[in-house]
Amino acid sequence: MHKAIVGLQWGDEGKGKLVDVLTQEAVYIVRFQGGNNAGHTVVVGNETFKFHLLPSGILYADKVCVIGNGVVVNPSVLCKELDDLERRIGTHAQLFISDRAHVIMPWHEAIDKLTGKGIGTTGRGIGPAYEDKVGRRGIRFAEMK
Repeated sequence: MHKAIVGLQWGDEGKGKLVDVLTQEAVYIVRFQGGNNAGHTVVVGNETFKFHLLPSGILYADKVCVIGNGVVVNPSVLCKELDDLERRIGTHAQLFISDRAHVIMPWHEAIDKLTGKGIGTTGRGIGPAYEDKVGRRGIRFAEMK
């Protein structure tokens, strides 16, 4: 049986915690959209983990986590999360990133900070990165060699 957890609100619905509970039954945990403006907190014992890009199942070494092509990824945020996770727990789930996932570049953040205040953005470049994705001018992971 396949299960999917889909948020139908603006976030803060507890998806990350529910995914963490259901991860025990899963092989793959896939994040398919969003960027590092999102976030989820997972508590294991006395440890609290806060993720913005990594899928909830990343704490389980026997699982496979995927960041899909619908996610816009800030490489520096991703590297910081992975470095922190590896420093704290060492072994974690395998992580695959779609080569079609788009990259948030520094100019996306700059554009967002200049133009996004009127609509209440987080200033992290998510909207401008999606604009480039839709406009077919964005940079994808496949092009980051």
